[in-house]
Amino acid sequence: MVKMINVDHNLPPRVVSLGVPRLCLALCLLIAPLALAQRSNASASAEALEWVAPTQPSGVVSRFALGATDGVSDAPSLALKARDPFRTAVLVAASVGLTAAYGKAHWWQDGFSGQFKTVNEGWFGPGTANGGADKLGHAMFSYTGTRLLTRAFEWAGHDPGNALKLGLLTSVGTLMGVELLDGYSKQWRFSKEDAILNLAGGALAYWLETHRGADALIDFRLQYSRSTGPQGRRSFSPFGDYSGQRYLVVFKASGVPVLRQQPILRYLEFNLGYGARNFETESAGLLAPTRHAYYGVSLDLAELMRATVYRGNTSPSLSQRVSEAFFEYVQVPGATAQGDQVIR
Repeated sequence: MVKMINVDHNLPPRVVSLGVPRLCLALCLLIAPLALAQRSNASASAEALEWVAPTQPSGVVSRFALGATDGVSDAPSLALKARDPFRTAVLVAASVGLTAAYGKAHWWQDGFSGQFKTVNEGWFGPGTANGGADKLGHAMFSYTGTRLLTRAFEWAGHDPGNALKLGLLTSVGTLMGVELLDGYSKQWRFSKEDAILNLAGGALAYWLETHRGADALIDFRLQYSRSTGPQGRRSFSPFGDYSGQRYLVVFKASGVPVLRQQPILRYLEFNLGYGARNFETESAGLLAPTRHAYYGVSLDLAELMRATVYRGNTSPSLSQRVSEAFFEYVQVPGATAQGDQVIR
């Protein structure tokens, strides 16, 4: 996880003297997934779950069962006959614990104060710290975390509905806990904009997980290429190099039943996106900061590989699941042609 908050230090922080209550709330948000997992496992122990999974994982089912009705998919990625309390605890503890450990080492090394501080960072305006790219980064982290953790909790033996709840609470709860702890840290500030985008990313993930037709049609992806600054090409940093990021909403022809029957059109996608360039401090006074709207077409690499490399598979292999997950969240730059409109 990479720190996505960039405070504009020209904006004075607003200090709120609420002390212990908000700190306790932050800790509760970090611990809540563990409590829910404990309750879920206790329920599973009282009544063992015996359910048999279909051959396709839920993320793939949505792409094959295009006519399915809305609702949580009933096909977990890696199914078990009963919930595994140990795997569940490991997943939640690792998500929360690793985030807390990383934060202590990299974000909160200066410690905490007794006051809760906030800052108004703005949204996507030209006067913001990163043109809004960092805000979309928060949504992307929350969205991707929710969906990947949902698959992980299915692997731990949870039915899809409960796995989604655990994935959502673990991902969004951890990120919101980080935001609240930022409010008490000496270096950072609580940002309502970041918090709202954390919630929005989780909400999008939940909606797509529970609406198969929309999930088959829509992806939310990050496209990244190393950007160029005043000193030349920047180092590879997909989550910190905001000028090299493009956040895309992708509409897949394979998600439309009529187009899916077409031999060529089924492999095409249409994408709309946003990005911001040269908002970095090193570019100030040397390169003009600009915001961009993107539009274009791309190849549906997951669908293409399904029809070639994995053709004839009755159930997806591990490599197919991994590759399809990658292409669901990452846009390969060489597989798309995009127009670029500067936003005035």
